[in-house]
Parts: sequence; structure tokens; C-alpha cells
Amino acid sequence: MKKWLTFAFVLVMVAIVAACGSNAGEKSGGNSGSELKGGDLSADSSAATSEVVITASNWKFDQEEYKIKSGDTVNLTLKSAGGSHGVMILKSGYDQIGNDETLAVKFDEPGTYDIICSVPCGTGHRTMKSKLVIE
Repeated sequence: MKKWLTFAFVLVMVAIVAACGSNAGEKSGGNSGSELKGGDLSADSSAATSEVVITASNWKFDQEEYKIKSGDTVNLTLKSAGGSHGVMILKSGYDQIGNDETLAVKFDEPGTYDIICSVPCGTGHRTMKSKLVIE
């Protein structure tokens, strides 16, 4: 009986570690099934006219909203000041980015997109939101 309990405990611990493991090498498939609003998925990072750095810390982003001009190619870079985070721009068609990654984005029309943390980072993860405003 003791062997079975030990085996069950080890199996549960392995499942927990696997569920919390890093997926640093993986990319999201974007927002499949979501309405795409106007992101230019062919944006070239070398053509970027500016850079926006999104800094993520424990359950918050450093700004409530980030602004870029429509038609401009902008390099978005994620910096994690605390914890492990990722950024996803909902309904944009862009893949998520992880810590110290840069993504070239271009939006042709004004609008507002929700930004969320795409990596479960603790108890405040669900409230970790911001906005990307295209002017």
C-alpha cells in the first residue's frame, strides 16, 4: 500500500511540474477563430519607425495603454521586471511574444486592442491587462 501511495504522489508531482513547465520555445498559433481587425502580419522589423517596450511585472503592465500610429511599423518588445510573462494582442492575428522578444506590428486602421498576459503568472494573472491604441 505504501508503494502505491508513493507512486501516486510522484505521479501527481510530475504532472504538476509538467503543467507549470516552460514553453519558451513555442509560439502561439495566434487567435485562431477570433475576428481579425487589421494587423499587417507581414510587417518587417527592419522597416520599423519606432519601438514600444511593454514592461510586465507582478500582475501588471507598466502602462494602462500603449499608443501607436496607424500605418506605422512598430517593434513591440516585452521586458519582464518580475516573474515570467508573455504578451498577446487579442483579435490582431499576431502571435504572442515572450520575455525579451520583439514583434514587428503594423495596423492600417485606427482602433483599440486588448493586451493580456499569455503566461499564467500567479493569482493576479487574470487581471493583467492593458490596451494597444492605434491612432
